[in-house]
Amino acid sequence: MAQQQSSPSHNEQTTFSQKMVSCVGKVQPYFVDVALFCFFLARHMSLPLFQEYVQLQIHKQRHLNLEDLGKPGNHSKVWHDAQHESALVVIGLQIAEGLPAIITVIILGALSDRTGRRKILLWLPSLGSVAYSLIYILIMYTGWNIDGLFMASALRGVSGSMTAFLAGATYYAINTVKPHKRASRLAIQEMLNGGAFALGNIMVGFWVKTSGFLQPFWFTLICSIIAFLISFFLVEELKMDDSDMPRHPRTGNFFRDTFSPLAKFFKCCSNRGLLKIWLAVLAFQSYAFVHIGQENTLVLYLSSQSYLYSWNTGGSITGPGPYAKIGVFLAVIMLVAAIAVALSPPLLKHFLTESSIAFIGYFSKALGTLWIAVVQDETILYFAILLLAFELLPFPMMRSVVSRGVPQSQQGSLFALMHCGESIIYFLAPFSFTAIYASSLHYYGGFVFIISILLLLIPVLLTVILKCIERKHPAGYEAMECEIYQQPPSEELPAINNQSETDRLADEPISFIELSNSVQI
Repeated sequence: MAQQQSSPSHNEQTTFSQKMVSCVGKVQPYFVDVALFCFFLARHMSLPLFQEYVQLQIHKQRHLNLEDLGKPGNHSKVWHDAQHESALVVIGLQIAEGLPAIITVIILGALSDRTGRRKILLWLPSLGSVAYSLIYILIMYTGWNIDGLFMASALRGVSGSMTAFLAGATYYAINTVKPHKRASRLAIQEMLNGGAFALGNIMVGFWVKTSGFLQPFWFTLICSIIAFLISFFLVEELKMDDSDMPRHPRTGNFFRDTFSPLAKFFKCCSNRGLLKIWLAVLAFQSYAFVHIGQENTLVLYLSSQSYLYSWNTGGSITGPGPYAKIGVFLAVIMLVAAIAVALSPPLLKHFLTESSIAFIGYFSKALGTLWIAVVQDETILYFAILLLAFELLPFPMMRSVVSRGVPQSQQGSLFALMHCGESIIYFLAPFSFTAIYASSLHYYGGFVFIISILLLLIPVLLTVILKCIERKHPAGYEAMECEIYQQPPSEELPAINNQSETDRLADEPISFIELSNSVQI
């Protein structure tokens, strides 16, 4: 009787455990998104924080007061020298992080493909972000020389920085959903990134004004620790069948075996699949060049517009200068764009292809940029928020197009190469746009935005070519030259099914595809 009475209780416990496991299994893929939001909130806060901190320290060394900078008669050679030194230090810190990140992300991408372990693309950059914030906090407590900031930037760069994290997050996004849901999944990540940008800039603008730099850096440290803990302990490796693991011939040379598979991505002349991939990658990179360069120049341009100054409202929350207004303006632009990029793909994908949706983003960017360049009134300027609502759409759309061209076991290397180029753009684009702005400032300050509109023709043209190829050759995976290898004579190849490999791969999620023995990944 006792056994009969305990049996229902045991069954209830088993059922409850199964339900818990099922719930955790459904939520588990979204741990990556939580980690992404925390990581980029820390990242976007640290960008204005370190620039303002460097500027403040250099002006203190020269016994200058930043509050007097806007007063007449204070634009002396000493001020200009301090500003010049601040700019050089900021550029040096960006290079100290950017160059190591370019190398690291390629190494991590190749290793993740070789071993099948993708979490390292998430937790290692998060750990680097922890070290970055910790060094800044230690410098503030101990009064170390600001030369120690270069060590912080170098450590974050060696960890892969945001480039590696984007590659890892993109990999998880496209391999945890079915193919027709990839664009929406990537759009959610783009929304979280944009939301983190908006929130981070607003928080920094008002937090530094009231409490200084120490508390914001403690907050970035906490966000980085949360991103690391989630990435390391809660995110699970995506399982692949043995047939889906890379089986390149081993030469005994670790470096050659790890990095030689990258060479196949550059043999695109005779492979339509690779050609479509590179068209999408180049469209992504050229659009990112315009987007990132314009973001950095926009602050300089708006801060020189007299209609944004309101010296008669010095006691207001924004103050007399334009900087708080500019910060809120840019934050609202990004917040609206983040919401739009999350809501648009699920609605538009029923009528348009991914590359067609990208055109909406190009048009939105061009129209909003032209509006900012020509208006001369603060109220009218705010309409740019609506015009730029779809400016983030090309990023998830192009990532989705790229993901359709390669199998799961090669995506780490490909997305590493893709975001490696983005890492280079992050410190090349600001230089280029700032130089154009400085050289054209004496006759028309908005000329740099006209140039950026013309540069948008590059991703538009690349996307048009991509659409033409897609119409002639429908989307699908095409085996690369070096993927075909000879089987031992005693091993027979399986019979070919009636359904083509391209159709089967297009209909199933990449993470659940069972590849034939005739294809080496």
